[in-house]
Amino acid sequence: MSYELTYFALPALAESSRLAFTLGGIAFKDNVVDGEAWGKLKGGPEHPLTSGGLPWLCVDGGKKYGQSAAVARYVGKIAKYEGKALYPEDPLAALEVDGIMDAVKDMFDSVSKTFAIQDAAEKIAARKKLLEEGQPVHTWLTRFSKMAEQSSSGYLVGDSPTLADLSLFASLNLMRCGFLDGIDMTLLEPFPALKAHKEKIASLPPIQAYYEGYAGPGAEMRAAFKVGA
Repeated sequence: MSYELTYFALPALAESSRLAFTLGGIAFKDNVVDGEAWGKLKGGPEHPLTSGGLPWLCVDGGKKYGQSAAVARYVGKIAKYEGKALYPEDPLAALEVDGIMDAVKDMFDSVSKTFAIQDAAEKIAARKKLLEEGQPVHTWLTRFSKMAEQSSSGYLVGDSPTLADLSLFASLNLMRCGFLDGIDMTLLEPFPALKAHKEKIASLPPIQAYYEGYAGPGAEMRAAFKVGA
């Protein structure tokens, strides 16, 4: 089967799917579009009815499917790393993965609200506020840190990487890569367990090779995703 993933250069909503394809050794076309190209695609005959935006996944040159989490779960079901699916077949393990993925979204949603702030200084202040103890991002980082600390394998669910790990890895590194004014590379410094988790995922050979060899659009942002960054 052939797969084409359409999204922007930004390592955001499609990054978990990109990493799942990569970790599973499944070839895919990474169709990176800019705002102009998206403007031509949006609302057109190929626009999935389930989707308000990108990413889209096209399978075998046919129908396009939308919704980033749905796409990631599909890829997680077909992709395996060392013989284990990235989206667990066991219903309880899948429930745990889903819960973490939803929690990661909740964390980033609190940051997304700041995009509507027009004043640059006010926007930066609002983002810094989110990192303070008792505020949404700090609270979620504390919870994710506890999950990592309690894991005997270093992975968030079970003894192998899952979409839960890829989702958290992608979101935290997007937040610290320079894309968001007011949040920088020091984001994980107060959370050594999260730093260790980031390094564990970044060190998985397929993922390490992916980022070390990445030279496409958005390469500068992906420096934060590399081992040791």
